[in-house]
Amino acid sequence: MSVSNLPSGPGRPREFEIDAAVESAMQVFWTRGYNGTSLVDLIGGTGLSRGSLYKAFGDKHGLFLFALDRYISQSLVRLLSTLEKPGSAKAAIRETLTRLAEMSCKEEGRRGCMLVATAMEMVAHDEEISERVKSMVDRIRNAYAQAIVRGQASGEIPAHHDARSLATLIVSLTHGMRTLGKVGAIDKQMTAVVESAMRLLD
Repeated sequence: MSVSNLPSGPGRPREFEIDAAVESAMQVFWTRGYNGTSLVDLIGGTGLSRGSLYKAFGDKHGLFLFALDRYISQSLVRLLSTLEKPGSAKAAIRETLTRLAEMSCKEEGRRGCMLVATAMEMVAHDEEISERVKSMVDRIRNAYAQAIVRGQASGEIPAHHDARSLATLIVSLTHGMRTLGKVGAIDKQMTAVVESAMRLLD
């Protein structure tokens, strides 16, 4: 789903207003969750009127799909920009884990991961959301698996490791780190998790 695919028509907000509204809605949903977010919260957060919101997105669920797509896109771009850059694959993996560790220990960490929160809240009973979450998890796992394969090709990661199984374990650790962040993780704990994860690559 993209902003350019939104239906046009009289009274529909302009494209830059839509984009800003999706960003604002993402922040609201990320903080409050799907069920904890009311239409009043979304109107206040996006600055759109009730009529404009419905005209642009159809309903709360439609707006949530746009917000979730935005979160997924931003997260994937950030991850791939690190894992796919030239140089040491092992160093790139460490960089992604260290970034998550630092994030988890800051105020932002209290918000947790919107993807993980959405999975826990919505996947069991919403097929559209479930497909998006599962696809994103697969893309994250594939990104780590490809980085591991690249590291094996260069000789810095032992060839006997099964790249996909190891990537699945790393993804499990990253999601756990974000969950720990919500309950007040501290630097020492997160540093230990990163170091343990990196030893898996030895």
